Amino acid sequence: MEKALHIIRLEGLKYFQKDKYQRIYWGPEFCQNIIPTVEETKGILLFIKENDLKLSVVTPFVTEQGLRILKNMFNWLKGQKINNPEIIVNDWGVLECLNMEFNGIFEISLGRLLVRQQRDPTIKTILRKKLPFWTKNKAGDIAIFVSRRPCKEYQTGIKASYINSSLSQDVLSKLGVKRVELNNLIQGLNLEGIRFKKSLYTPYINISTTRFCPMETRYQKIYRINVCKKECRGYYDILRSRAVPKIIYKRGNTIFYKNSLNLSALKEYDVDRVVFQPELPF
Repeated sequence: MEKALHIIRLEGLKYFQKDKYQRIYWGPEFCQNIIPTVEETKGILLFIKENDLKLSVVTPFVTEQGLRILKNMFNWLKGQKINNPEIIVNDWGVLECLNMEFNGIFEISLGRLLVRQQRDPTIKTILRKKLPFWTKNKAGDIAIFVSRRPCKEYQTGIKASYINSSLSQDVLSKLGVKRVELNNLIQGLNLEGIRFKKSLYTPYINISTTRFCPMETRYQKIYRINVCKKECRGYYDILRSRAVPKIIYKRGNTIFYKNSLNLSALKEYDVDRVVFQPELPF
């Protein structure tokens, strides 16, 4: 079982343990404004070579501007002496770019944003509570009312995603995908029929992501311009609701919940890599 440490800035190397991790995940999944510079990546490469580690470069969903930044990064990376460098892709345009312009240079893994699992943290309440039941929000309004338990097909399907489909896997294989990145869902996982290698993240599950970042400065709201001072590096929000059985974390343009990893389930899931996130991602 390979274990990877996911960090987004060089300061994250303080979490590294030589006897625990064999791979570094480097970069953000959700925001192009914090894509690491080449200079920062040079520091990671030096650390990887000194500690005989493997590298996975994590990329977010991007605009044309972000794609240009990533292409410069890829062009630089292909000139470095790295053993089987891997790119985690969270944008279809980036996947197309890798397939057309960097074909065969990098190992490609489909990121969590493109795998698109069912990540609603309230789903466990619906699946397990005795019926009928309802949940209320803070204002006292009824948020969910369930009169009958979901059918077996629903309970199985809510643990899967489109990548369980053989046809989808055939298409992704033609685009060079060798691995998929997965959330440790609160309702469990159905990975039946997936032919790709599998990575499982812990402890943070991304619920939803948007191009609008509520943490960007007030100038964006006033002048409608993109003025990002990377406030998400310094803080995040914690949200609570009676209708949601988990604490919700909001950092940058993405919200998350935590779910502990059941190590005994890894064999059942046929997962060959666990990705540890010591800090809330962004």
